[in-house]
Amino acid sequence: MKVLLFDPCAGASGDMIMASLLDLGADPDSVREAVQSVGCRQEVSREEKSHIMASRVRVISDKRFHSVSDAVSILHSSSLRGKALENALRALDILAEAESRVHGVAAQQVHFHEIGALDALADIAGSCAALQSLAVERVLSLPVSVGGGYVASAHGLLSVPGPAALEILRSHEIPWKGGPVDEELLTPTGAALLATLVDEFVPDFPLIRAKRVGYGAGKRELILPNVLRSMIAETLPEPQMAAEHIAANHMSQGDRIVQLETNVDDVTGEVLGHLIELLMQAGALDVSVLPALMKKGRAGSVIRAIAGHDDMQLLAKVMMRETGSLGVRIFPSIHRLVAEREQRDVQVDICGKVFTAQVKISRLDDELLSIKPEYEDCRRIACETDQPLRMVIKKVEEAGWQGAGL
Repeated sequence: MKVLLFDPCAGASGDMIMASLLDLGADPDSVREAVQSVGCRQEVSREEKSHIMASRVRVISDKRFHSVSDAVSILHSSSLRGKALENALRALDILAEAESRVHGVAAQQVHFHEIGALDALADIAGSCAALQSLAVERVLSLPVSVGGGYVASAHGLLSVPGPAALEILRSHEIPWKGGPVDEELLTPTGAALLATLVDEFVPDFPLIRAKRVGYGAGKRELILPNVLRSMIAETLPEPQMAAEHIAANHMSQGDRIVQLETNVDDVTGEVLGHLIELLMQAGALDVSVLPALMKKGRAGSVIRAIAGHDDMQLLAKVMMRETGSLGVRIFPSIHRLVAEREQRDVQVDICGKVFTAQVKISRLDDELLSIKPEYEDCRRIACETDQPLRMVIKKVEEAGWQGAGL
């Protein structure tokens, strides 16, 4: 999959995002047209930031928009079309919602202050046009560094991150951290664009092959490179990686899962048994309940489930609904080493009659690990022949090993 990855270790602003995408190879004509169509001019240059050469974009305008309706009208009459226009309108809406919550007024009545200059709208339009021209399938981002200290505003000194930027981080669940300098590194426009353009925030660099790297320069000189780094990359999904390793190194398959966990001390065994069934039906790959000693010496349980990323939210809701737990811990992106598995039918003679039963065969690096009879098949045969279940299981397992050539 072709992805775009942002690395906002020095924060992000609208002009840094646009410059970084241009440095990656976004169509400069499309970006220029988008900026001009909202009533601004654009100057693109190359600057050195702490020995890193980066693209720098300056948007020139002496006009302002004062209301959401003004900005919406400007965007609709711009050169943006399709997904680019949709993204620009969404970024504007995110800005308006943040301002409305901060100032306690309806979004349509918001009067923009620092972010109301027309160049902010040009940053949005240019960035959305740039992303559309890159034609990536997915956009990822690492956590955002927001800086620290205080920033001067129309309302006096404000703590970093500023109120509007912080509201966007909160409402869109964007992971962020303070530092590494006492400066404002994340602007409201930068936060709104990240909230709009990024499909997924990841805690670390995923498994990728980087194809191109771009740097977008910020305005100020800092003790670190004041650049937004971005990459066009090819992702390596875990199943594909495992297949490559099997072919090259005879390694076993692997995948990535999430682990969900919660502690309870007032749930009966019957409820726990019912919960296990519900979690498995909802997509859990495995569920376990561990005895635990809780606070104040109370006996309790640790409920643990593993699942694919797509089932995470549903399983957490099932856990909380069924147990009354107030929270579920989620451990993301856990690598699971998985043995190769197959199912096979075997023939077994019980009391002079031949039965078919299924066995599960597992291998690791082409080495046979185990053969496990299917319980329901063995139970059926035991009932039909009036033989002990343990004897039937043993005979089915022996037939499985013989069929495997051992």
